[in-house]
Amino acid sequence: MKRWFLYPISILFIFIITISLLIGEDKAWVDCSNEEDLYRYVNEGWKVDKVLKDGDVNFGRDGTKYFYKNEFPQIWISRGNKIKALNFGWRCYFLEGPEFNFTRTNYQTYSAEKYGDVIAKYEIENEKFVITQEATYQELWKINPNTKEKKSIKKAFSIEKFAEQCEMIGKKPLFFATVKEYYFSGGWAEPKYLTIFDLTGTKVGISPDWEYAEQFCDFY
Repeated sequence: MKRWFLYPISILFIFIITISLLIGEDKAWVDCSNEEDLYRYVNEGWKVDKVLKDGDVNFGRDGTKYFYKNEFPQIWISRGNKIKALNFGWRCYFLEGPEFNFTRTNYQTYSAEKYGDVIAKYEIENEKFVITQEATYQELWKINPNTKEKKSIKKAFSIEKFAEQCEMIGKKPLFFATVKEYYFSGGWAEPKYLTIFDLTGTKVGISPDWEYAEQFCDFY
């Protein structure tokens, strides 16, 4: 009787293992930093600036104040004008990755109380563009060469990279952005893909991650 009882459990266990192998690991997750990463940076001259633990107050990449919520710490290190925020734990979301990378100028913009600062400048197809950091988003502007006035192209959580062209997308040049969508009664859905726009701000496609985009796009 006991053996017959074990058969269904064994079959169920084998079935679960088989399904997990067929499905594979979620590609949206990547390995987080670990102690070896931290030791390597420290040995290369990086200095530990602060350690965020669960419940600590910090400023996000978009400049908003928040309480850090994670059972694993986030360690901020710096060297010269460069800053990294190492994320620790088992797995990290691919948009976050094992670490954030900043320059000293951009980091001060994110943590300051004033917004609208220019954080990047580009010249694409003989046209000038700038990206500004606002309170809760970034904004891409086109600069009029005669009047120097700015025309808003797109607001997004983060304006990422520019591409000369992408296969199977008729318009070019293009830019990639992380778009955060908000629920009607508060809160938001974490971005799970990259959104592609032409230089008028029209959405022309999406990409699951940078690895996918780099197969089909030529970036500046």
